[in-house]
Amino acid sequence: MAAYPKRDVESTDAESERVSSVPSNEGVTSRRRFLTAAVAGSATALAGCAELADGTDSLRVSVWSGHYADRFEESVVPRYEDEHDTDLEIQRGWDDILTDIRNAPEDEPPFDVTVAEGNFYYYGRQDDLFEPIREENVPNLDGVMEFYREMRETEYGVPVDGSPCAVLHREDADVEPESWSEFSSAARDSDGVGVDTGFWWYPLYAAAIGMDDAEGAEEMHNEELHDDVLAEFESWNVEGWASSGEDVWQDFENDVIDVAQWYYASVAYDIDDYDGITYTMPEETTGWFNNWCVVEGTNHRDEAEEFLNFLLDAEVQSEWSEHAPLAFSSEDIEYAEGLEEDLPTTTEEAESIAFPDWEYLAEHDDNLSDAVTDVQTSS
Repeated sequence: MAAYPKRDVESTDAESERVSSVPSNEGVTSRRRFLTAAVAGSATALAGCAELADGTDSLRVSVWSGHYADRFEESVVPRYEDEHDTDLEIQRGWDDILTDIRNAPEDEPPFDVTVAEGNFYYYGRQDDLFEPIREENVPNLDGVMEFYREMRETEYGVPVDGSPCAVLHREDADVEPESWSEFSSAARDSDGVGVDTGFWWYPLYAAAIGMDDAEGAEEMHNEELHDDVLAEFESWNVEGWASSGEDVWQDFENDVIDVAQWYYASVAYDIDDYDGITYTMPEETTGWFNNWCVVEGTNHRDEAEEFLNFLLDAEVQSEWSEHAPLAFSSEDIEYAEGLEEDLPTTTEEAESIAFPDWEYLAEHDDNLSDAVTDVQTSS
């Protein structure tokens, strides 16, 4: 079953906009970074900093699990604590993030700041889980690319980071898919395809882009074309239904799949860890993007907004990219070497990513999710 906030699901420590995820939308942890990340996390937990205004010791920040959190703790946390003399308490989560906020007393939220990709951001706003952003406290919002400021309204969350979808495939494959149309052709002839099962909207958007019956992924925003998108998706011969990046790598290693839809942020810095597998970045693709929010009821609203302003700083995002191959929102981002070729640096380039529109999708959420589940159970 597709796992996302509107449904009761078992919490997982995996990504996909998930992220990441970051989602998430980000589940696989690079083996070469694991020990470093563990040490960084321990140091963060033990760090002693100045008390906040109400006498508490730390600002509580909810982030995606897996290597998204590892890399966040490697880069963002130490810089913020050094510059602001404030301890950050990082809380890793996934499907349980919104549930934890909903279930907490109104004046005792489980954290002060939370990450939220498009689905989480939409449903969180519907349930009044976020405080309005006072823009005078977040001046760096003015430096965000126009596309990200207009993609979703920013009244309750600021756009910071995300990832486009990439194509994973074997190096010795007969074809090297460079577009979602070529991916669809390869998927139909493949012995096995891998897709994200938790956040089903990304493979569907990729299928829509590959159909090329409408501009971008607009097939997903036309109810009359949903059956066509689902038929295209069903033709992919999906054998690997991944709930984390680790699932994808394992399916390749076990010869279950030859090609997969996954996320650039989960593969660009880790691809060398896996023999015989490479990736391509379609020029036109889909992906996830995080709006960061102040949680309703926090006693640290000022400090939370200060933290959001910090996340939008171009220098912070540039340094963050040295640790995590994410797409960032600042107009003045200077990506780590090798990333600029694949990630948008202007509004025009960002427009090539068909981010899911939850203002529309929410009306068809259950039907589309059930249809994807039917494909999964019959595969």
